[in-house]
Amino acid sequence: MKIHYKGFMREKIRKNPITINPEASFFEVRNLVHEKGVRHVPVIDKNNMLVGIVTDRDIREAAPSDATLLSVQELNYLLGKLKVASIMTPKDKLITINPDTIIEEAVQLMHDNKIGCLPVVEQEKLYGIFTETDAMDHLVDIFGLKQKGTRLTLALEDKPGTMLGILEIFKKYNVNIISIVTPSFMVEGKRIAAIRIRTEEYKDVVADLEKAGFDVLSIGKWPAI
Repeated sequence: MKIHYKGFMREKIRKNPITINPEASFFEVRNLVHEKGVRHVPVIDKNNMLVGIVTDRDIREAAPSDATLLSVQELNYLLGKLKVASIMTPKDKLITINPDTIIEEAVQLMHDNKIGCLPVVEQEKLYGIFTETDAMDHLVDIFGLKQKGTRLTLALEDKPGTMLGILEIFKKYNVNIISIVTPSFMVEGKRIAAIRIRTEEYKDVVADLEKAGFDVLSIGKWPAI
């Protein structure tokens, strides 16, 4: 039977984020950011169309410096007339994604462009928002960091089929894999793999791995606390 999986963004994206209207005042958006504890606020019109985004940094930059000679009354008057539309980043300057964007592409876009948020848009309307926090939450999930088990660090030959021998040993001991992570860099000509397995009874597994010629560099209970 086919599994109905719609992809990470549609399944896990933060829908219905906190938003604001472009005609809202400086004080409204500043209070919203402080009260809700958010750093990015999508700006939408009455039809839920994305028109821009305002960040906590935009708010800080719009606020006057301590060196200003204006009185409190004058500052409040001027800031009260300042609209979100004048301090936001407009939509045509934003990098956006759609609900079918894969997680790797979203993370790379944020990394390469040094941005902390991606509005998720579908048919010009705001679908949701993807932030650095969401990216970190996803990494914690796919690495299995909240699952109890054992973390093995191995040095592997960088050739096809190497992982098969490891999997056969795990199968022999009826051990499930939580996650396998291997960076792109090499150490003394070998790939490093961090493998989390769903067991704390690891001694026989490690003994067989070493007997099969695999270099087990470290062993740790996970989580460590």
